[in-house]
Amino acid sequence: MNRMLAIALLSVTPALAGPFDQPYSIIEVDHVRSADSHLRRVIVNRVDDENSLNNRSVVAPGPHKVTIDLPPRKGFHMATQQTFDLDTKPCVRYYVAARLKSETLQEWTPVVRHEDPIGECRKKFGVS
Repeated sequence: MNRMLAIALLSVTPALAGPFDQPYSIIEVDHVRSADSHLRRVIVNRVDDENSLNNRSVVAPGPHKVTIDLPPRKGFHMATQQTFDLDTKPCVRYYVAARLKSETLQEWTPVVRHEDPIGECRKKFGVS
């Protein structure tokens, strides 16, 4: 009986593995205001067709399709959305934003404002 229970538990363990059980990357919103008036805060909508949680997505390293929304701003009534490719590295946090082509237009491009190493991840998995 104990042997059956042990086998059952071992077979369930891989299904319980979470995103922090292997090297990971984080894609999230940059909360720091920029002196550049063309950089705007966005909403991280989804990554690889998986909805993000609280403007943040934890993903495995590698190529991803990131969809972000630029909320409506003064003079515009609709949010706009774009999807872009991002190749993430292990144990790195990516801060995304929108760069306006002009403050008077709805045109913009997604940008990664900066990348930060995730110290806890690097230490846990020996990533340099």
